[in-house]
Amino acid sequence: MPTKEQRELFEKILDDFHKDRFKFISDRDVNGTRVVTLSKYGATVVLVLEEQGVAFDTFADLKTGIYELGDLHTLTRVMLAVKKKCLDLGCREMNTTERLYPQERQGSETKTSGL
Repeated sequence: MPTKEQRELFEKILDDFHKDRFKFISDRDVNGTRVVTLSKYGATVVLVLEEQGVAFDTFADLKTGIYELGDLHTLTRVMLAVKKKCLDLGCREMNTTERLYPQERQGSETKTSGL
């Protein structure tokens, strides 16, 4: 169970993203863990309140259309700002496998491509 300080940090992070005009996509409980998904300019952020603290991942799904250089610049800038903000607040960055698959399907040697 997360501590009061961890829950307060999580709420502070959510408030910061709300002030930055992120759209809240979902706020759900997954096996006793709070998972919030937000989006802005095609960049998606997943925040997870865990026993160890707050974890995050940011990604974009580029299957929705044709992108120009300016679009990709904005998308990259948003994703890097998310990463900086979360790391500055002491959040842990999840890898893609951890975000996509439940614990029993992750495997001890599973690694992402690093792309």
